[in-house]
Amino acid sequence: MPKSSDSSTPLAKPLPQRWRIAQRAYALGAVLLMLLSVTTLHGEAAMTSRSLLELLCLAILLAIIIVLAFRLAHRAALDRVAQMQARISAALKTLEVPDLPHDGWQAFDDLADAITLYCTRAEQQVQALSSDVNWYRQLAEDSLGIEAYFSGKGRLLWLNPATERITGYSLEDCFAAGDIVDLWVYAKDRPLMKELARRGLAGEEREEHELRIQSRDGGLGWFSCRWRVNRDETGRIVGLRFSAQDIQRRKDAELKLLETVAALRRTQALKEHYLNRSNDEKMRLSSLLDTVAQGILFVDRDRRIVYINQPAVDLWRLDSRDSVVGTRDATLIEQTFGMRIDEEAYAHYIEEVILSRQNSLPRDIELRDGRIIRHVSAIVPSSDGSRPIGRVWVFEDVTDARSAQQRLTELAERDPLTGLYNRRRFMEEMERHLADSARRGEQVGLLSFDLDGFKFINDTYGHQAGDEVLIRLCQEIGSIVRRNELFFRLGGDEFAILVASTDTESMEQLARRVLSKAQELHFDFGDGRASITLSIGVATAPVHATTLDGLIAVTDRAMYRAKALGKNRCEIAASSL
Repeated sequence: MPKSSDSSTPLAKPLPQRWRIAQRAYALGAVLLMLLSVTTLHGEAAMTSRSLLELLCLAILLAIIIVLAFRLAHRAALDRVAQMQARISAALKTLEVPDLPHDGWQAFDDLADAITLYCTRAEQQVQALSSDVNWYRQLAEDSLGIEAYFSGKGRLLWLNPATERITGYSLEDCFAAGDIVDLWVYAKDRPLMKELARRGLAGEEREEHELRIQSRDGGLGWFSCRWRVNRDETGRIVGLRFSAQDIQRRKDAELKLLETVAALRRTQALKEHYLNRSNDEKMRLSSLLDTVAQGILFVDRDRRIVYINQPAVDLWRLDSRDSVVGTRDATLIEQTFGMRIDEEAYAHYIEEVILSRQNSLPRDIELRDGRIIRHVSAIVPSSDGSRPIGRVWVFEDVTDARSAQQRLTELAERDPLTGLYNRRRFMEEMERHLADSARRGEQVGLLSFDLDGFKFINDTYGHQAGDEVLIRLCQEIGSIVRRNELFFRLGGDEFAILVASTDTESMEQLARRVLSKAQELHFDFGDGRASITLSIGVATAPVHATTLDGLIAVTDRAMYRAKALGKNRCEIAASSL
């Protein structure tokens, strides 16, 4: 038995022998008491004072013995209880059945047996319950859908692993979220989900509802969701279970089925309609197609021309419809042979579209007379949805539209006075050249200049004279600009030349050519004569800068330095790296 904390007295560690001594002391006291009673009853008259004193001492001694016996029994019982309590406490820490020894005290031995039996049965029940819990937990964790459990106050307590796979959020993210509905549920379905959760917490069992759950990557999926109330034996709500099963495949199947049914109904309706009124519709369709501006050609699955409208006849300069209707499409190509600039490419395009068995994208075909004809083709399905019955071609003359588009592009990209590319085109070309040069490991050069004394010409001879100077300067410098050099007017008297695949030495040579050409120019304005000079800044990427803004900045600084050093000169940029 374990030692008591108080080991200074013999009573601190009661043993079976001491208990037996206490029992004998109690028995001896009882015998003496009994003898004393007999002596008192039968020898009362003959007893002397001495005898009475002796009997009194004996009674006191008997009382002391009885008290000590009871105290010994009480202390032994308390120590036995303390020992049992200590062993039970130690067993609780390890969740094992306590080891309670038998010391011969029948009452405590019986109590130890009862406690051991109770703990053994309790352990068996706990093990059985744990087995059931593990089994049910495994079922929940192996579920393909979302399973969650909330407290009676709506706090998330548990989630199954499938939640992370379905939603893309880790279990830690889910527990850290303030509101799991806002994290998972599609925005339009959140009010309904929150209302169902509220009713669930209120104890209402709800039927399944179909809602959309949004994953972390933005994907949406349909789920059948249900809230189930968990109550204790008193009927109080202690928890709420949420289940969500993926029904996206069923939804897709339903949608596909609905679309199929709708398509079948449309096909049937169209079939009946065209069977009943085919002739009238044919006439109306023919009249309609003749009034549209586009040329329309129907070809059957054998590539025979079934119909061609009058605009198509006029577009291709045909004699009449009868000359091609009923013939193969190759006949139309033969009759219009020579009208197109590239006949071989056109024949290849037609074959490619037909073999693709799909609708074609718009394609513009250039004719030798300057017209541009846009071609678009589409498959014509049959009324029963089986094999296509042919193909329709639509032709449109887009010559004027193309010219207008080109004109608008020029207006957007070119300076109206000089005809040079403007600042907008300059920025686009700069971005493209810098990207190409970085990819190819080449340099791209930028030359910027403005006119020295241009303000004097404007102030002295007027803005019209200034415009004449700008126009002539652009013409003269444009004449020495090479194929890989792009000339821009950035605004006012500020210009730039962008050069691909170059180096600093080549850019210096270009700057000298530009300076020389500008020095040759002289302008006569009535009774006055004027000339101009240029201040030029030169830089190359990636030698002096690597970004668009950086290259422009270092070039401008070089140009201003040239102006500050006396004008009519070129300065190479300092590196900004």
